[in-house]
Amino acid sequence: MASNLDSVSDTQRTLYPYVTGTSVVALKYKNGILMAADMGGSYGSTLRYKSIDRLKPIGKHSLLGASGEISDFQEILRYLDELILYDNMWDDGNSLGPKEMHNYLTRVMYNRRNKFNPLWNALVLGGVKNGQKYLGMVNMIGINFEDNHVATGLGNHLARPILRDEWHENLTFEEGVKLLEKCMRVLLYRDRSAINKIQVCAFSSSCLC
Repeated sequence: MASNLDSVSDTQRTLYPYVTGTSVVALKYKNGILMAADMGGSYGSTLRYKSIDRLKPIGKHSLLGASGEISDFQEILRYLDELILYDNMWDDGNSLGPKEMHNYLTRVMYNRRNKFNPLWNALVLGGVKNGQKYLGMVNMIGINFEDNHVATGLGNHLARPILRDEWHENLTFEEGVKLLEKCMRVLLYRDRSAINKIQVCAFSSSCLC
């Protein structure tokens, strides 16, 4: 009887992604963080959904973008909602910043990988707290790093070379948006899963837009 139950629980795991989103590209600009992703969701090789939000504000200081399995991204958002609620219950005048959120996500992804039940996503986490900009990424097996610009999926191969050539510390908001649009245009040409409907989000110490 126990073996039958075990076999049922095994089949409920995400063994292969079904509905997926493609690349997320992000960079630091002079006043904060800029992040871009298209809004497509592919069911296998079929572009099934065209209005999926893959960039989400997290807490007071952070912005999260995800490529990969959409349902696993929704599960990650549920984890983060619980974390923020627990943090707010302390009511101590402090709140989790982007560095803490990124560290938390690296532990979650690595933990699930060690259970051989990974969350099938690559995540980009950026934000601003106390005037300090932060940008990092983590993949589905817990590999993570922090940088001035990051990209997931095919963007890691096609967008990063453009960012390495053209990014600089004093990018204005307008220059940053223009650079992201250039990266997304290249991905649209080269990535079969990309569509021409994109989100661009900015996070600075003064606003999220």
